[in-house]
Amino acid sequence: SHADLIWMETSTPNLEQAQLFAEAIRDRYPQKMLAYNCSPSFNWSANLSQEEIAKFQRELGAMGYKFQFVTLAGFHSLNHGMFELARGYGERGMAAYAELQNDEFASTEHGYSATRHQQEVGTGYFDAVATVISGGESSTTALQDSTESAQFRPRAA
Repeated sequence: SHADLIWMETSTPNLEQAQLFAEAIRDRYPQKMLAYNCSPSFNWSANLSQEEIAKFQRELGAMGYKFQFVTLAGFHSLNHGMFELARGYGERGMAAYAELQNDEFASTEHGYSATRHQQEVGTGYFDAVATVISGGESSTTALQDSTESAQFRPRAA
């Protein structure tokens, strides 16, 4: 046994193939963890109904596929989101960006934190380092009195 996990690939989202593969592996290695790539190369809606898509991962899980993932999900999400923003910006200017920002603010109640991008990228850490090095007298810190700290306060619960 040289693999901690066995990754399954199919050319379309196919539970029958996944089941046959899982059974063959389980016959020989009953405790082996399985992975399935819910590939972004599949046209999910052309291959399955919405009901089948909704239960696809639950059914994989029942077969023993403990690691299920979409390769390139971030790539597609980021690119489509940027495309939509650019299209909206071309049509409506800053109103399109303000809509994106309002969507971000609404998502903070679900744990989204990237509206405070300076905080998100670790600016506070570097501010602390600069303050320590300068003996508490740094004029180049980014967060203190920043537009972000003044305008992007967490919403009250």
